Amino acid sequence: MSERKYIFTVLILVITSLIATGSYAQQSQPGDPLLSTPRRAVHTFLHWQQQGHKDPAKVIKTMQLSEGDREDKMDLARQLLKVLDSRGLIINYDVIPSTPDFTDTLSGIQQYILFQELPQIYLVRSRNNWVFSEPTIQSIPEIYSDTYSALVTNILDHLPEWSQNKWLGIRIWQYLAIFTWILIGFVLRKIFEFLVSNYLKKLAAKTRISWDDEVLNSIDKPSGFIFITLFFYLSYTNLQLSVTVNYYLSSALEIAVSVGFVWLFYNLADVFSNYLVTITSKTENVLDDQLIPLIRKSLRVFVVVMGVIAILQNNGYNVASLIAGLGIGGLAVALAARETLANFFGSITIFVDRPFRIGDWIKVGDVEGTVEEVGFRSTRVRTFYNSLVSVPNSNVANTDIDNLGLRKYRRLKTMLNLTYSTSPEQMEAFVEGIKAVIRANNHFRQDYYEVHFNNFGAHSLDVLVYVFFDVPDWNTELQQKHNFYLEILRLAKELGVEFAFPTQTLHVDSFFREQTRPVGEQRSEKDLASAIKEFGPEGSKAKPDGVRIFENGKEIDYSVGK
Repeated sequence: MSERKYIFTVLILVITSLIATGSYAQQSQPGDPLLSTPRRAVHTFLHWQQQGHKDPAKVIKTMQLSEGDREDKMDLARQLLKVLDSRGLIINYDVIPSTPDFTDTLSGIQQYILFQELPQIYLVRSRNNWVFSEPTIQSIPEIYSDTYSALVTNILDHLPEWSQNKWLGIRIWQYLAIFTWILIGFVLRKIFEFLVSNYLKKLAAKTRISWDDEVLNSIDKPSGFIFITLFFYLSYTNLQLSVTVNYYLSSALEIAVSVGFVWLFYNLADVFSNYLVTITSKTENVLDDQLIPLIRKSLRVFVVVMGVIAILQNNGYNVASLIAGLGIGGLAVALAARETLANFFGSITIFVDRPFRIGDWIKVGDVEGTVEEVGFRSTRVRTFYNSLVSVPNSNVANTDIDNLGLRKYRRLKTMLNLTYSTSPEQMEAFVEGIKAVIRANNHFRQDYYEVHFNNFGAHSLDVLVYVFFDVPDWNTELQQKHNFYLEILRLAKELGVEFAFPTQTLHVDSFFREQTRPVGEQRSEKDLASAIKEFGPEGSKAKPDGVRIFENGKEIDYSVGK
């Protein structure tokens, strides 16, 4: 009985050993050299489908996980190759792993995804061979139908044989297809623009609000451009051009679509800025009016920068590393652009300090004019010669600013020269008459003005006129100054006084007389002392408050109402 148990045990050990040996032999069995690595498998799939050295038997090895027969596997391989070519997906062998034991770092599975644009197309390792996965094989018909239009495929199946001939490397039917493709794109764009113009714009015109009209006008051309580029981008694969042509064509169309959206949002930024202008125009604060140009420029720059970043990111550029590289050179850029940064902070200082506003008449250094715009770099001033001067904001922030536009009153200081033939009474009447003219004009500041006989000049008696206009702008100031001068001329004519001009009078005494001609009237010492007393305090001729003129027995006081 013990011998039977012993024999039975030996048989079990032998059978187990044989099974283990067979399993080991199966596991250690070397794979196909054509499929030993992901790179070799992809090369086998592409190389043996090229014209001149086709070998279907080697191609279908990459499809060994398919349950179909030989023809089905070859059809799947052809469809997959056409999809890659039509979408412009160029395979770079240098980036494909060349190690048999490659493992995806994210999933931890022995698989390799060919393109991030088509994540469902990937290789897996099966029995020491790298082949297309079962999900990939099952998704090929669906990807193929998404790549090519069923209508185009049906048309191509019924084309005559002569259309398959090539000229300059392109088939005859492809020339016709390219022309038809472009024609259909422009026709569809015209239809799109017609619908927008004849339906959407008319519908927006019936509404009470105006911003919808501005939105439609701003997106009219960009949306038409986006529409046609999207049509080209979604249908270019039907042309079935070479993989190189499709690669550059797809990149160009993708960039064109992105540019269209940047154009669209760029115009919408202007619409939003105009909407802000409408809101700020209703407020009393003028600071928000000055901020609108900066907001508009900031939105434009933001849209353009984000558009460029999106385009670079979609075309495979590492924007993060690019920004890091810019950060490394940021110091050099900052040193080179220190003037630009100074102007930028100068603009911030202007908006915080608010030394002027749009439309003010200012004088900055040698520049004098009206402020038209305050930007990031400079302030634009329209001079009175109608030229436009751009003053760097750093200079504006560090220079004395004479804001003539914020004046409540505008000063006029002038000297009127009367002839020496003017009598004291005429002089006093002339001075008081000018004061009366000032009081009669509401455009003068009434609480402060000065008009006085001020100086004995070399050729005239000088009258100082120092007044202030209460006017809103320079144009009104000039008009009121004109009226004031005319009133002075009429007053002078009425009083009989004359305005002097530079003259010299030469008096020549006779040379034949023993004594020179006496000058002035001779007065005794007693008369001189009496005259001094009369012009002194309580004197009969003393008139410190002006000439006393009587009418109908009453003295006229010209100072009343001053």
